[in-house]
Amino acid sequence: MRKYKDLEIEKRVPLMMGISSLLVLSIVCGLLLRPLRSSALDDAATIAKLSAEAAGGNLAERINGSARVIRAYAGIIAQMTESDAIPVENRRDILLGNLKVLIASEKNLSNVWCIVEPNAIDGLDSLYKDRPCTNDDGVWMPWLIDGQISNASHLVSSELYRVPKSTGREFLSKPYEDILNGKQAKVFSLSIPIMLHGKFIGVIATDFDINEMVELIASYQSSTTGKLISNEGIVMVYKDMSRIGALAEHGNREILNKLPEGRLFTGIYEFEGKMFYKVYDPIKLGEGITPWYYAVDVPVLQIYAKSKTISLYLIMYCLLGVILIGFAGWLLMKPILKGISKVTNLIHDLSRGSINIKIDDNQSRDEIGTMNNKLQELVNGIKDKAVFAEGIGRGNLDADFHELSEDDTLGKSLLDMRQSLQKAEQEHAARATEEKQRNWGTEGLARFAEILRKDNDNMKILSYNIISNMVQYLNINQGGIFVLNESENEAERFLEMQACYAFNRKKFLEKQIRPGEGLVGACFLEGKPIYMTQIPDEYITITSGLGEANPKAVFICPLKVNDTIYGVIELASFQPFEPFELDFVQKVSESIASTIATVQVNVRTLRLLEQTKLQAEEMANTEEELRQNMEEMQSTQEEMRRREDELQNILGKMNEIQAAGEEKEFEMKRIQELLFSSLNIIEFSVDGIITEVTQNLASLFNVDKSFPVGKPMAAFIGEKSYTKTMASLVQGKIVEEVHTVKTGEIALAIRHIFLPICNKQGELMRVLMLAFPENKK
Repeated sequence: MRKYKDLEIEKRVPLMMGISSLLVLSIVCGLLLRPLRSSALDDAATIAKLSAEAAGGNLAERINGSARVIRAYAGIIAQMTESDAIPVENRRDILLGNLKVLIASEKNLSNVWCIVEPNAIDGLDSLYKDRPCTNDDGVWMPWLIDGQISNASHLVSSELYRVPKSTGREFLSKPYEDILNGKQAKVFSLSIPIMLHGKFIGVIATDFDINEMVELIASYQSSTTGKLISNEGIVMVYKDMSRIGALAEHGNREILNKLPEGRLFTGIYEFEGKMFYKVYDPIKLGEGITPWYYAVDVPVLQIYAKSKTISLYLIMYCLLGVILIGFAGWLLMKPILKGISKVTNLIHDLSRGSINIKIDDNQSRDEIGTMNNKLQELVNGIKDKAVFAEGIGRGNLDADFHELSEDDTLGKSLLDMRQSLQKAEQEHAARATEEKQRNWGTEGLARFAEILRKDNDNMKILSYNIISNMVQYLNINQGGIFVLNESENEAERFLEMQACYAFNRKKFLEKQIRPGEGLVGACFLEGKPIYMTQIPDEYITITSGLGEANPKAVFICPLKVNDTIYGVIELASFQPFEPFELDFVQKVSESIASTIATVQVNVRTLRLLEQTKLQAEEMANTEEELRQNMEEMQSTQEEMRRREDELQNILGKMNEIQAAGEEKEFEMKRIQELLFSSLNIIEFSVDGIITEVTQNLASLFNVDKSFPVGKPMAAFIGEKSYTKTMASLVQGKIVEEVHTVKTGEIALAIRHIFLPICNKQGELMRVLMLAFPENKK
C-alpha cells in the first residue's frame, strides 16, 4: 500500500475530505455522546444522592430520636440529684421507675443502661451495697435488657463510659456483640454524659440493633447499595453482615482521609475490577460528634447502559456520512486538479530545497494565477531568508532583514533566533564575569586564610600582612587597620592603628581614635560598614611621588565576629568599589576579627603564664634556702652532741647559727609578707576554710580584709569546682581555672591559680590561691 504522501492530489484530496469529514463527524458524535453520558451520570448521581439523603435521614431520625429521649432522661437525673423536693432515700426508686416507663413508652429503645459516679445520686452508696442496680460499693448502675433490670457495672471500664467522662461529649461506639430480645446480635451504642453545672456525674446509653438498621435501609433503596460508615471509616450498617466492623471501601486511603472532614463528596472508584459511582452523604448523629456518613454505590456499567446503544447508532451514521462526503469531494476536485498540476510540479521542486526555479508568468486572475504569483513571492522571500541565515552563520548578528508580513512566521523565527543569539552572547559574557568574580573571591578568601595562619602571635606583623595584602589584592590605593586596645578601663579604651599601607606616615603613624570619634569610631560603635563616594576634601588624601589627591571611594568595615567588634579596617581608592569587592571585604573581616581575638587571648595567656612561672620560681628558691638552713641547723646540733667537750665553743657557734637562722626566718617572713601585700592571694586549709586574705585581693572585690576569713572556699568558687580542685591539689598538682565572682553590682571573671603547700611526705598542709582579673563586665 502506497504511503499517503506519495499519492496523487486527485486521490489525496478526496481522501483528505473523507478523513476531515470523519474527524468532523467524530467530533460531532463525541459532542453528542458527551452530554449523553454526562446526563446519564448526572441522573444516576441525583438518584444516588436522593437515596443517600432518604436512607441516611431515616437512620439519623431513628438514632437521634432515641438520643433525644435518653438525653432528656439524663437531664432528669441531673436535676433530681440537686432537688430538695424529693427525699434522698427515694431518689433511686423514682429514677428506676422513670427508666422503666421510658423503656415501656419508647418501643425503639431495646437496651438502656445508666452508670453514675460514686455518691452522685443521693450520697447513700454505703447503704445500698449488694442490692439490685448497684455494684459492690453501692454505686447506682441500672441496666434494662428487654425490660429486665440488670447491673451495668461491668461497663465502667469500657470506652462508652471512659470517653464521655474524659471529654464531656456524647459518644457512638464501634459495632460489638450483645444480647437483644433474648438473642445474640450485633449492635452499636450511643453514650450520653450526665452533666450537672459542667461537672460529670455519670452516663446514660442505649443500644441499636444493626439488623434493624439494615431492614430500615432496605425499605428506602432499590438498585443502589448503601451502608452507614462512622467518621473513623468503620462499616456500621450494611446488608453483608461479615463486613460490619471492618474498614470501609477495603481500606481505600483516598476515601478514608476525606471522612473526618464531615462534608458531602462523590466520585468514581474502582473496587475488585469494577467501577462504582459513590456518594458519601454526612449525617449528624448525637451532639458534639463528628458526622458519620451514609454511602451509596452505583455500578458505572449500569449508569451508561442506555447511552451505549445510542452511541452505536451515532457511529454508524458518522461512517455513512464519511463515505458520501469523500465521493462528493472526488467528483468536485477532479476537473480542478488538472489546472494545478504545473503548480504541483513547482511545489515539488521547491519542497526538495531548490529555490532557483523558473515560474511562468500567468496573467489569469483565477486561483491558478494567484498561486503562481504567490509562489514567486514565496521563492523571493526564501532567497532573502537564505541570505540572512548565511550572514548569521558567519557571525554577522547585525545583518539586515525584513519580514514579508505580520504573518511571516519563518521571518519572525529568524529574527527571534538572531535576538536569542545576541542575548546568549550577552549572557555568556555576564556569566563569564560572574564566574571570574566568584573565582576572585574564593581565591582571595583562601589567600587571606593562609595569611591569618601565619604570625598570629605578633599583632603588628599580622596587621601589616593583612592590610598590605588587602590593598594589593583589591588593587586600591591605601588602607589601614585599627585594633581596640585591651584596657579594662572603659575611659582608656581606644582604636589604635596597628598597620597601614600607602598612608601618610607622618600623620597616621601613632594615630589613636576613640569609639564614636570620626567615621572610624562611628563604624566601631554602630557595628555596620560605611561606604562613601562623596569624600570631604580634608578627610584623607592619597599621596604619590607626583602629588596628592582625594580618593573617589572610602570603605570602612568593622572587624566583627559573634557580635563582638575587635577593630576597624579602612580602605580608600581612586575608583569606586564593586559590590562583590565590598562583600569580599566583609567576609574577610570576620576571619580577621576571629584571628585578632585569638592573638589577643594568646598574648594575654603567655603574659599571665610568664608571671606565674616567675612567682613560682621565686617561691621555690625561697623554700630551697629554708630547707638548706634547716639541714645546716640539724648538722650543727649533731656536732654539738658528739663534741660535748667543746660545748662552750660550739654553743657560741650555735648562737651565731641560730641568729643567722632567725635572720633567714625573718627574711622568709618578710618575703611572705611582701608576697601577700603585693599579690591577690587567699590562703585556706586542707579543710577548705579561708585562713588569710591579702589586702590587694580584698580591694579587688571591694570587701573588708577580714570578711571572708573563716568561711569555706566552696562558697566563693562553687561546691562542684571546689571538689574537683581539691582532688587535684591533694595529688600535688597546680590547678588553674577561671571563675566569675560577683561583688555587689560588679561581676569579675577571675583566673585562679591554686598552689599546693605540702610537707616532705607529700601531704597537703595548706593551699595558696593566686587571683588574676580577666576582664570587667
